[in-house]
Order: sequence, then structure tokens, then C-alpha cells
Amino acid sequence: MSAKAIREIDGKQLLSKHIKYDKLAPNPIASVTKSTSLQELARHNPFLMRDRLVVKPDQLIKRRGKLGLIKVNADFNGVAQWLGGMMGKEIQVSYNYIQPKS
Repeated sequence: MSAKAIREIDGKQLLSKHIKYDKLAPNPIASVTKSTSLQELARHNPFLMRDRLVVKPDQLIKRRGKLGLIKVNADFNGVAQWLGGMMGKEIQVSYNYIQPKS
């Protein structure tokens, strides 16, 4: 277990540097910011147009799936649409959930 939190993109880039996936997508990771051109990103990363994708914020938030912050099994157009609605949106994270009885 790490002593310091590490962003997911950094961990995946480290792994992808040492694990070769295939010749067509040697680094199947792409990072997006507000200033990223999705069309330019797709041009440099052809796997984005070919593969099913997972999108999630890299903000060290636990329970992203339960909070609706992950898009799974999406094509490129689905990702672009999801990002359009989520990018830059302020979200309040709450961890109120029912604890199991002991």
C-alpha cells in the first residue's frame, strides 16, 4: 500500500510504460482537460475511435461509481457527450450511506 495518494492517470501511465498492450494501442490512456481538443486527441490516439472506453475524473475521489462520476463501455461520441455535460461542473461529494448493523 502506498504511503501517499497517487493519481490514477499517473499509475496507469507507469504501468503502460512497462506493459505492452498491442502494437495499435501501446498506451491506451488519454487525459482530457478543458483545453483539450477531442478531435485532435482522437487523431493522436486511434484507439479512442475503435475501442469501448471508460471515463472518470482523476481527482482522488472515493466511490466515484456510486456517485455517478464514471462512464463505462462508451464509444467516442458517448464520451464526448458525457464530458460536455460533466466537464467543469461543480459536484458536491457526500459519503452519507447506511452502515451495516453489527
